[in-house]
Amino acid sequence: MRTVDGRGPYTVKSLQAIATASLPAGGKLPIDECHAIDRAQPLGMSAPARGWIVELQARQDGLWGRVEWTPTGQQLMEEKAYVGISPAILHTQGGEVLQLLRASLTNTPNLQGLVSLHSEEVHMDWRTKLIELLGLDSGADDAAIEAALKAKMASVSEHSQNLLSHPTVVALQSQLTDVTTQLNTIREDSQRNAATAFVDAAIAAGRVGVKPLREDYISMHMQDPERAKRMIEGLPAVAGTVSGDVATDPAVNKGGLGAEDRLVMSLFSVSEEDYRKGLGLSGLQKEAL
Repeated sequence: MRTVDGRGPYTVKSLQAIATASLPAGGKLPIDECHAIDRAQPLGMSAPARGWIVELQARQDGLWGRVEWTPTGQQLMEEKAYVGISPAILHTQGGEVLQLLRASLTNTPNLQGLVSLHSEEVHMDWRTKLIELLGLDSGADDAAIEAALKAKMASVSEHSQNLLSHPTVVALQSQLTDVTTQLNTIREDSQRNAATAFVDAAIAAGRVGVKPLREDYISMHMQDPERAKRMIEGLPAVAGTVSGDVATDPAVNKGGLGAEDRLVMSLFSVSEEDYRKGLGLSGLQKEAL
């Protein structure tokens, strides 16, 4: 590929390789006006896209792109405001084209012989720009540039450290810690209140085995409400209170504990002594759990 201004020639080994490298899956490339992204944007000027290349195809006669135009871009196409579209490319020093970076609507095509035309490239002298930004002499060598960059970075780092140690910042950090602690306390209290209300309601409903393990169930509910709810609601509910008649119940042993009690102790690995303490057993009377 040759250009009007004599640069090049540029060579292409594989159009498909360029298409693959230029537009990854789900990506898109901008189309601007008169290479504004390369010329105007570095100067802080506007460089809006007039369309987006959303698909690339490698064909026998060149690289083709499917474009989704913006409303402004669509109007420019309808008005035939530009004669062609010019790609911005990435190439090796030997002129081999590796990637399509973007494209631009233009009336000054530079690339010869193709439908997609190529306007003149703009190369920014970053070394000169860096020397200017660092306030160095125009003849500064690489060592001077590197030293100035290190000094600038050190200054920024020191400024950041001073900012973090400023009394106002320290005070704000302390306040943030206090607020976080208060929020955690409020959240924990809310969780405990909700858990206590649920567990006490289950005890009032006569759920078997809940009362002796009240605190355990409350803790479980605070950590995992859904799990605690499933476990508690899966327990049988016995309404009312069992009086002295329980002594004649064949399911109750001499210690006042029945089969349901034994089941609860087995399920939760609770010793009989701890279970009795939770029940508050006295004689042969017990509250139906």
